[in-house]
Amino acid sequence: MQHKVSRPHHVPEQIVRYQGDQLIVQPVCRFDPAEPVGALQRCQRVLAIDIGGDKIRSAHYEIGNGLPTKTDEQVFRSRGGTGYLSLLEGLADEAARDSLRVGISSATKMAGSTITRTVNLPVFFGEFRQMYGADYEKLFPGRSFAANDTVMGICGASTRLALGDTPPRDVAFVICASGMGASVVSNGVAIHVEVGHVPLVPSLNPLGQTTPCGVEGRAYVCVERVTAARAGIEGLYRKMTGESLDGVALGGKYAQGDPLATLLYETSACALAHAIVGVMERFTFADSERSVIVLHGGNFEIPAYREAVQRDLDRIPHPRCRVVFSRDLSGNICLDGAAIMAAWSQHLDT
Repeated sequence: MQHKVSRPHHVPEQIVRYQGDQLIVQPVCRFDPAEPVGALQRCQRVLAIDIGGDKIRSAHYEIGNGLPTKTDEQVFRSRGGTGYLSLLEGLADEAARDSLRVGISSATKMAGSTITRTVNLPVFFGEFRQMYGADYEKLFPGRSFAANDTVMGICGASTRLALGDTPPRDVAFVICASGMGASVVSNGVAIHVEVGHVPLVPSLNPLGQTTPCGVEGRAYVCVERVTAARAGIEGLYRKMTGESLDGVALGGKYAQGDPLATLLYETSACALAHAIVGVMERFTFADSERSVIVLHGGNFEIPAYREAVQRDLDRIPHPRCRVVFSRDLSGNICLDGAAIMAAWSQHLDT
């Protein structure tokens, strides 16, 4: 089957859409990447938890000498969050018994320590809301810091970068995996940016995605619906072929040169590049090597996709920046961020 479509390289109209009220932004906490570096000198042991759509990872970290060092890791896989709550209750008992500070990276929409919205974790959200009001502070009273996974990712990545030769000034952290999300550090504040839920211009939707965004009743087709794996690419492939394949299988087909998979992923890369530039312009990133874009998630595990995103970024006028893949900073930067914030959050203003 041949799929001949035309994809423009630069669509200013899409970038403009990141400047208005349709981009949901939420300041989360004060954060200067240089500050945790100093705080991490004090030796302590913390518990980090990364709550994702299909698994929970937990690990103990030894903090000291300016570095978070992971000492172990446990993984629990599930669908819809089944079994998550009982596992977290066990971790809460451990944290209380051993007087551990806890950092929680949660792939959900958050208001403070409370989950307000989730797509992939309906079972966990229902149970957690019934028992604890969906509030991590009630489960881990007085010892935890919880935030959206993009925020934990940017805190982990910014701290890792601050340990290098060129500390970052402006940082964006973009996740493209089953879903799509982002955060920025701008003017000393970590901000959650729902980068995927901005309307998509038709020229960046060459295969005619019609599935609406759905977030907060939004009826338009959003960027996530062509960019993310589960939320976009998998559904479009099923629509075109009648065959259901997950992101791992489709990524494999893309790596092997399958024409449809290539079209899907390279359309994704182009839309993602526009989103990155839109965020840089929205938050007035400096034209500097100290402006950094950190890319994270399953799509970036595909070498051809990493190359496509970089190629599309090069085609769009934007401030000078460094592009860093989180896999080159850490095996799990969101878990690292949770550990760092477990230690550092004691110093945040209350």
